[in-house]
Amino acid sequence: MHKFKSEINEIEGVYQIKIDVPFAVKYVCVYLFKVGDKLVLIDSGLNMGNWRKRFFESLRELKIDINDIDYCFISHIHIDHIGLANILKEQNPNLKIIMHDISYELLKWETNKANLVDLKQKAAEIAEQILKYGISKEQGKKVVQFFTYWPQFLVYQKPDIIVNDGDIILENLQVIWTPGHSFGHICIFDKKSKFLFSGDHILSRITPHIGNFIVNEFLHDKYRDFDFNNILKYYLSSLDKIDALNPQIIFPAHQEIIFNPHERILEIKEHHKNRLREILDLIKQNPLSPFEISQKHFGTDLDEINSYMALSEVLGHLLYLEDLGKVKKLEDDGKVRYLSLD
Repeated sequence: MHKFKSEINEIEGVYQIKIDVPFAVKYVCVYLFKVGDKLVLIDSGLNMGNWRKRFFESLRELKIDINDIDYCFISHIHIDHIGLANILKEQNPNLKIIMHDISYELLKWETNKANLVDLKQKAAEIAEQILKYGISKEQGKKVVQFFTYWPQFLVYQKPDIIVNDGDIILENLQVIWTPGHSFGHICIFDKKSKFLFSGDHILSRITPHIGNFIVNEFLHDKYRDFDFNNILKYYLSSLDKIDALNPQIIFPAHQEIIFNPHERILEIKEHHKNRLREILDLIKQNPLSPFEISQKHFGTDLDEINSYMALSEVLGHLLYLEDLGKVKKLEDDGKVRYLSLD
């Protein structure tokens, strides 16, 4: 079992509890701060290894009892953000768990064992679809395993408050719906301090994975105006929305705290602009499958899951370019290739 190490930092009245993880992101961070007489927690961390033990040790070091925490915002339902939500709620029934409507709908669906057959079926449909994009049947099987494996680590926790874009909690805390890394992702903006708690939406050194995932039919019906395919469009738009708020400090769930928010947002936008240009250059007068593009762009020495993530990232950019009319989708003999029109 990995022995997680923790540290506590205080930045202008915000406590960062930073606990290492054996993943590429290196750390999972949660944040505690006061709004008036209420204590707010951003994200509930990870329930693996001794992460839970380290978290509660950090609370004791801060002389905070779990019953002192009034609100817990869940930025999105990945396992390193929602991990301890049900544990916190069990130990403090008065704690108000807050998440976006889409996050709750996905959590309900993915944690309901009665939906496992449906989940596997939808994963198989996605695998069948992306076979057209150039991956092998063996890789397609890995995709099905990927989509049906990770939900098993999720534990259902009904939120006390379901939020949507623009909702205000405790007068100062504004919910910013920021789909991209996850459909239901939210950032929390403190309008008084102008601090932004960004989850995985904005990180200091890397950009979050932007791709496409399984969506149940209920969400398609409920959010019929939302284009679940062109997710990069929403991600880039969310960056502009945050930039317009002029945050002074960004507190991300991983990596370093960001003290130059505007510059970092510009860097991320430039990164995606460059990736879009590089993809267009690869397929100028040379149509390629999305998988071929991902191999040329990200390399060929990736395992099955990272190969899929690379393909998913490329697809996110291709669908964005297709919506702009800058690429043409070519289908022949059950295979899909893309050609630059730019």
